[in-house]
Parts: sequence; C-alpha cells; structure tokens
Amino acid sequence: MTEHMTQNQTGDVATISTNDVLMKSLVRQLKILNIWITFFGSLVVVAMVVMAILLFSLIGFIKDTGTKIDNARTQANDSVNLKKQACEGNDGFSDFLRSSTGVCD
Repeated sequence: MTEHMTQNQTGDVATISTNDVLMKSLVRQLKILNIWITFFGSLVVVAMVVMAILLFSLIGFIKDTGTKIDNARTQANDSVNLKKQACEGNDGFSDFLRSSTGVCD
C-alpha cells in the first residue's frame, strides 16, 4: 500500500494504470472462467443424474426379463412334462393311472 502511495506521489501514473488494467483483465478472466466451470459442473451433474435414472431403469428391465424367462421356462417344463399332466389331471385317464398303475408313484 505504501508503494502505491509513493508511486502516486512521485508521479508514476503509468505503472499504476497498467496494474489497474491488468487487475481488471484478470478479474474479468476469472469471472469468465467461473462461468465456464459452473456451466460444465452443472452439465456433469445433469449427466450423472440421467445416467443414474437410465441405470435404474436398466436394472428394473433386467429383473423383469429374468422373471419372464423363469415363468416361460416353468410353463415350458410343465407343458412338456407328460407324467405330471397325466397324474395330476381330473379326468378318467388320470384316475386310471393313479389307481391301476404305479406310474404316478
């Protein structure tokens, strides 16, 4: 602070105005840099939120698909399993198999 006062008293105005211009330029550049950092930081946060939502949806889709595959597999096994269909039926053939043969044991 004393140097600026001394410079003012000696009449070295050019140095002070150059420093002021340089300081204003640096402040302006820092403001611009702050705006860009804020913009890109916000962009990164939004991208992470979108990725989290997509990941959550993907996990739900995979879980639902796995359940559907298991259900389809169970239905396919039940439709192919003739012994189960014949022994657990309510018709006369099923009654005959259960009572007269040892197939259903």
